[in-house]
Amino acid sequence: MGRRAEKGAGAIYRFHRGELLRLYAGVTIPNAICFSPDGATAYFTDSRKGILHRVAVDPANAMPIGDPSTLYDHRGGAGALDGAVVDAEGLIWNARWGGSCIDVYTPEGERARTIRVPATRPSCPVFVGRNFDRLLVTTASEGMDDRAKAADPQHGMTFTLDVGAIGRPEPRVRLE
Repeated sequence: MGRRAEKGAGAIYRFHRGELLRLYAGVTIPNAICFSPDGATAYFTDSRKGILHRVAVDPANAMPIGDPSTLYDHRGGAGALDGAVVDAEGLIWNARWGGSCIDVYTPEGERARTIRVPATRPSCPVFVGRNFDRLLVTTASEGMDDRAKAADPQHGMTFTLDVGAIGRPEPRVRLE
């Protein structure tokens, strides 16, 4: 994305065996990039547009197979889709920037549950712990003035939540 989130200045890339390939251009705020447990589906959003996309990918190299489709349309909803992670069952855990929560979506696009976060701008969830059974959530203060920060005293903090789910380790990036 552009340094100031300029409209359409970003893109989504695929990095595989040292090769960088632009997949989707004209993205304002690329976010929520994550993969199903079997590696056959990728998810992503442009936070500015509010649509969580899914696209079939080749599990061997993450190259898209076909065009992205809408998994969940959040346009008009409170807050914005931000960072995401997929758990061991294939549920997508998406931080809702400005919404003080993490929304959990099924692979079919239904919102399964919402978990409250004690700060207004959650930005990225990740499963942590020996058994990946806790959800770590970062939050931000980007764009907040002093008044907004005073109203949200836990802005910019990182929280560890017990959410009753099991995550999985993130795949390793291979440079070769």
